[in-house]
Amino acid sequence: MRRRGILFGFGGLGAVIVVAGLVGAASAGEVAAKPTPAIYWTNYGVSGTGGTIGRAALTGKGAAQNFIRGAIGPVGVAVHGGYVYWSNPGIDANSPGTTIGRATVAGTKVRQKFIGGLNSPHSLAISGNYIYWASRYGNTIGRARLDGTGANSNFITGATGPWGIAVSGGYIYWTNYGSNGGSDGTTIGRANLDGTNANQTFITGASAPAGIAVSRGYIYWANQGANLTGTTIGRANLDGSAVNESFIRGADSPAGIAVSGPYIYWANFGGIHGTRGSTIGRANLDGTAANQHFITGAKSPVGVTIATR
Repeated sequence: MRRRGILFGFGGLGAVIVVAGLVGAASAGEVAAKPTPAIYWTNYGVSGTGGTIGRAALTGKGAAQNFIRGAIGPVGVAVHGGYVYWSNPGIDANSPGTTIGRATVAGTKVRQKFIGGLNSPHSLAISGNYIYWASRYGNTIGRARLDGTGANSNFITGATGPWGIAVSGGYIYWTNYGSNGGSDGTTIGRANLDGTNANQTFITGASAPAGIAVSRGYIYWANQGANLTGTTIGRANLDGSAVNESFIRGADSPAGIAVSGPYIYWANFGGIHGTRGSTIGRANLDGTAANQHFITGAKSPVGVTIATR
């Protein structure tokens, strides 16, 4: 396999990751296209009724809000090896969904049940030969092979409403969004890549943290806030020090996060049930020049990821 510079950022109704991926062979009998540089996001919609995956150029132009249809309350999204993956946590009612979907980067060969039998999958992360997900109402981190086999919903246990997930540098990171509308969610967890040495309070002091991304020596997360009242993006060093809960201000109950090149991106879910969320934001990596309307016209967007060559 040949290493390519693909960065992934995905969210749950807030969650995100950024990892360097390996582009490998497609599944038997399939030839996947090379990813076109683009931004992807999930249109969760009001109370989970959105049902589509959106895509736009890296410039934010040419947004196609219905690039992939038929998802069920999609939250997390990832692009890897010529495929788009998304979570189907279902329509409200405590996220009863059980599947992860997959399609080619051309939007063809859509499989809404690529992986089944899960418990409220939210954000997704891909590293090496595995896909990882946060089971928000299962309070676990799950893992399966990239071909969809060997699903283990209890790969890591003991989380509290986990939402965002990221994999980088031998570690898995996740956000503990909490329960009760996120009122008790304040931490970010970390474990070794094999699932050992889980630390549920690696970073403390967040506010219903949703999406998470790791890049260039920093951890970033979305403070979606209790009852979706959050407005900031947080940042800390990789060792959990120098925590800044207001690294970027002015977001609207931010959800998923992605980092690629010189930019950080986030989904503005927008208030209770996503009733006003319609934009993807972008800022420089140092937090300056924040544009809360980099992409418009989304439907309560949650997850966001960047695919580059």
